Amino acid sequence: MFACGRVVFLVVVTFLRTVQASTDAVPCVAMETCLLPCRFSPGGDLVVHWIQEKTKHNVHSFYHDRNQLGAQDPSFRGRTALFQDQIAGGNASLRLTGVTIQDQGLYKCYTGTNERTMEVFIHLQVNAPVRRVDIQQAEDSITCSSEGIYPQPGLTWSTRPPSNRSLWSPTVQQTAQQLFSISSSVPNPAADLDYICTVSGGGTKRTATWARPTSINGSESGTTIPCASLPAPHTSLTWRFNHSHTILKQNGSSYKVSDGWTQHVEISTESTDLTLKDLSSAQEGIYTCELSNSEETYVANTFLRVQTSPGSGSNAAGSIAVAAVILSLVVLVVVFIFIRNKKKKKEKEKEQEQETTGSPEEKESMNREKEDNPPETQQDGEDEGTPEANEGTSVSTEA
Repeated sequence: MFACGRVVFLVVVTFLRTVQASTDAVPCVAMETCLLPCRFSPGGDLVVHWIQEKTKHNVHSFYHDRNQLGAQDPSFRGRTALFQDQIAGGNASLRLTGVTIQDQGLYKCYTGTNERTMEVFIHLQVNAPVRRVDIQQAEDSITCSSEGIYPQPGLTWSTRPPSNRSLWSPTVQQTAQQLFSISSSVPNPAADLDYICTVSGGGTKRTATWARPTSINGSESGTTIPCASLPAPHTSLTWRFNHSHTILKQNGSSYKVSDGWTQHVEISTESTDLTLKDLSSAQEGIYTCELSNSEETYVANTFLRVQTSPGSGSNAAGSIAVAAVILSLVVLVVVFIFIRNKKKKKEKEKEQEQETTGSPEEKESMNREKEDNPPETQQDGEDEGTPEANEGTSVSTEA
């Protein structure tokens, strides 16, 4: 008996499964580096594509065990990278540097192996925080401003103590990079109020305070001008003289005094106050303290009046000026006398020369002039007479 059997061929067909992950939002800061996460199940023949969905631009590709950037969009050139040593373990996260406002939007991370494909969607959100608020006074107004912010910021004013002054609307502008700048001015500020400006945007908020001006008297030996203390440790400190000349700057542990002020500033890294020494009227003026931390900026102006002692400072300078004038006059008088005497000497020498070298007629004329105008001493002698003449007169009388 022959046994009959059937040969059964089992055909197994494997279909690649595509897994789609949910969309995640990733916040990034403009001009900084951002990480777009993407994980997948490891496998052979790996292919990775990062795509910007709104433009369908190729952001970054990887296959055949190396980066493939021939199709990369120029706007991402030099700004993307994968973690090469972690790709085989299932990490296809993208590092994007120099993030711009134009980068925000939806991204797709496609990964494919010989077993499955996967798509992960990431929504990139770009913010540009308020990094700095500037406040300054120009002529008859106080201006508050900030720039490089996204999305559109807001600006508000307040005073200390509170006042009923009206609010001032800000001016907002946008750059080609889609970043915003904002500014507002307070006309004719009151001298008895502190003005506080608050700018918010990009998920952050900063304030700047313009303190009411004050004045102090200082001596020539030295004085200390107060600044302020902030709730949080300050990150920067700047002192200026008459608004334009920088006296010193402190950023973190760095402390630098400008040339021309080293002989007047006593350095103290533990205080925000400015201690001065060896003062004169040249150091009299307005001193501005600008103090900042991560949340606020404080600006204060103090007018310093240097009280000088008699005989010093401006008085000493006046005495020196008077002495210089007197000395100049003495020199002029001496020079005048010297020139006059020299001139007389020359005239006398000229007369003697004429007597010696003149013609007979000139000499005879000069002799006649002398006989007609004899010296006074000779006339006196003729009036008195000589002893012989007196004796002659007496004899004649007796005869």
